[in-house]
This record gives sequence, C-alpha cells and structure tokens, in this order.
Amino acid sequence: MAWKDVKIDSKLFTNVHETVLRRTNAAIENAFINESGGHSRFPGLVEFADLAGVAPTYLDEWRGDLIAESGSRVYRCDKNGNATDVTGVPVSGDGRTVFQPTDNELCMAKGGPIIRLANEATELLSPDAPESTHLGYVDEFLLAIDKHSGRFFHCDVGDFRTWNPLSVFSANGKPDDLNAMVVTPYREVMLAGVDSIEQFERLTSGSGAPFFRRWSVGEGIIAPYTLFSEDQGTWGINQDFELVRFTGQTSEPRSDEVGKTFEQIDNWAGAWATVVRVVGQKFIILQIPYATNSYGTEGITLLYDFRTKRWYQLFDWDAERAIPKRWPGWSHFRLWGRNFVGGNGKVLELTDTVHTNIGRIQRMLGRTAHIDTWGDSEIINVRARLRRGVGTVNDDPPKFALRVKRDNRIWTKWHEKSLGRAGQKDMMLEFGPMGHAKTWQFEWRVTDDCPVELVALWADVLGAENK
Repeated sequence: MAWKDVKIDSKLFTNVHETVLRRTNAAIENAFINESGGHSRFPGLVEFADLAGVAPTYLDEWRGDLIAESGSRVYRCDKNGNATDVTGVPVSGDGRTVFQPTDNELCMAKGGPIIRLANEATELLSPDAPESTHLGYVDEFLLAIDKHSGRFFHCDVGDFRTWNPLSVFSANGKPDDLNAMVVTPYREVMLAGVDSIEQFERLTSGSGAPFFRRWSVGEGIIAPYTLFSEDQGTWGINQDFELVRFTGQTSEPRSDEVGKTFEQIDNWAGAWATVVRVVGQKFIILQIPYATNSYGTEGITLLYDFRTKRWYQLFDWDAERAIPKRWPGWSHFRLWGRNFVGGNGKVLELTDTVHTNIGRIQRMLGRTAHIDTWGDSEIINVRARLRRGVGTVNDDPPKFALRVKRDNRIWTKWHEKSLGRAGQKDMMLEFGPMGHAKTWQFEWRVTDDCPVELVALWADVLGAENK
C-alpha cells in the first residue's frame, strides 16, 4: 500500500473531451484554487436593495451613493440599501447601461439618448448629443461613439451639454462600425469594431483637433461589453472568440484552456466582463448570459484569475430540475469596500459570510482528471484534509461528499462526511475503500451554507507502491 496525492491544484481544462484528461481538473464550480493549492469556496449573494420589476440591473456610483439602472429606471441607494427612484427621463436603448461620470454629473447610455444625473432626477444630457452605446471621459471631454458608424463625437471642452456636429472623429483604419469604447487609466481612448481596434490620444498642443490616432491593430471585438482596461492592458473577446489582452499593437490570448467552451457558445448576445476584487483575490468575471451551458440550461459564467491564469465556473441552482443554471449577476460595482452585483430587479451583495445565492443552493463542485499513473490498483482508503468546525452548535453539521468513477464507468454513491459543528476542528476525513480499477476519477461537492477550504486529497493505493 502507498498513499498517493490526488492532485487538486491543477488548472481547469475544457479544451478537450473530459475522458482525455490525465492531469488537469475537469470541473471547478463556485470555487477557486487558493495560493496554497487548495480549493476555496466562492462567496455567496445576499439581497441588498429591492427595486421595481425583474429587469437586469446595472450599477455605478455618484456622490457617495450606489446608482442602479433597472428596467430603464434609475435608483439611488444608500449604505443601508434604501433605494430612491430618481427617474426623470428613463434610460432607453437595447444594450447594457454604460455609466460615465464627469465633473458635473453621471452620464448613462445604452443605445438611446445620453441621460445625466446631476441633481434630484435624471434628464436628457443634450438634444444635440448622439444616441450612443458607449461613453468615455478624458481631459474634460465627454466622448460618445455614434451608433452604426465608425465615428465618435465629443462635447465642447468642459461643457458636457454642448455638442458641435463638427466635433467628430472617424476611426477608419478598417471600414467597420464602432461597437465599443474604453478609456484606459493612461488617458488612451480605445475604439473597437468587429475587425479592428484603434487607439486615440489627446493632442494637447496647438488649437486644432483635440485627438489623434496613435495606432490601429487588425484584431477586433465581437462582444462589445467585454472590452475593459485592467492589469496595464485592455481586454476583450475578439472575432476568433478568444479572451485576449491587448498591449500596444500586440495581443495575448488568455483562454486557451477553455477555448473549446468558447467555440461552442451558441449565443454571445449580452456578453459582459468586469474585474472583481474579493476575498483577497483579483478575478475577471466573464458572463455569456443567453448561451447554453454544459448542463443544458441558459447562461455561462466564467471566473478568471488573471494573476495565476486559471479559469473557474460560477453557477446558480435550479431547484425544480436539481441542476445548475446561470449565475444570477448582470453587473458588478465595488463601493464602500463592498462588492455589489446587479440582479433581476435587485441589488445583491457578494459576501464571504454566506454561501447561498439569494437563499438558493450554491453548489461547490470539483472533479479531477482520469488518473492512470497507478496502474492496475485498488484503493483501500481516501483521506481529505479540510477546514472543519464550520457548523453551528445545535444544527446538523454541513456535509462534504465524495465519490469516484472507476475506469470511466459509473459513479459510486456519494460518501458523505461531516464538516463538523463549532469546536470540532480535526482536519482529517476518511472515506474508506473505493474498489479496484485501472483509471480513477474523483468528484466532490458541498451544498450546505458554509465556508469550505479543501486543502488536500490522498488515496491509499494497493498495487501502486513503486508508481
């Protein structure tokens, strides 16, 4: 007999059929790999503010309050979750709401007229401003791309309500319409179309045009709301359906491990991406809300740790069908040192003190590759090291469940062990014998509302002493 390490710290890899995997993980859901190589559960969601209706909710900040747009109406939320409807003029359009603060107001656009919030209620920014999907701000210029064209407009300097029809530039490195814009922390204006990206910068000398084109690159953005700036670069989903990081005139694909998942997405409509800093980690959340996922339900949400270049998956839970479904967020904004998520007619808060999604099950799941390095072998025992003592004194303790698949046949029944009531902190769980096989695959899950830290997993293998 020999104790063998079951590697749980490998990357998630979905670029080949699961049966091909030998070393990488096949599934990591609602969890991530921490700095010590173990699996930590992703935070859950609780309700922060209840708005009207069930429309997707988009978030930003203005003068110390959280701003939420949902169903074309705008709400102002204080730290206690009290929401006030401040809609004077609704935000109209068929896209996602994009926010842009200026010196005087918070501007909003989602494909229709640009709306501003400056005082007690929203109002039209200017009858002369273009209808737009994306806004930007640099050096007292408010920028707006012109829908269905290769042009972007700017207001008069410092006067955000005055728009001259001659204050326009064309991003014409390639003849494709602009679909996205972002201003980087370095005052670079990145303008994207399906086939190209162009970088414009401020021209501060002379009295001529205030912007000039620095360069263009022959790689575009297919999903407009995935364009964002982070980690000294610009990110987005390109026309080859890859997540890429742009720096200068070069790009670096970051989705090779999940490339097949991206290629099989059947609906990229409404795809969005943002950066989330939570539980000491920095992630990119990438959601394709209307795509069919591997469980046959709607919505794919991926979590990317861009420091370690690892991918994970987030899901909600469909209780009626007992299968995962789309993670319930539509947007994210960090304010007051807290992480808020736009839900369906609600503002949610991402918190590590709860591990449900608005009261619904948040299933943490992990699944290894098919291990074949032990040869023809028998497992006498499986041992897991975990954080325990996470339950309460009086309630039934939460459970950690483990099962195995031998020779890619059928899964064994779940073997459940207690994660311990408060004070029961012994870290080791043992699951007993698992049978005989030539290949082994391990899967574990937790569905109870509790934190989970899986440190390591070992198998006592008969027949693998020298392997």
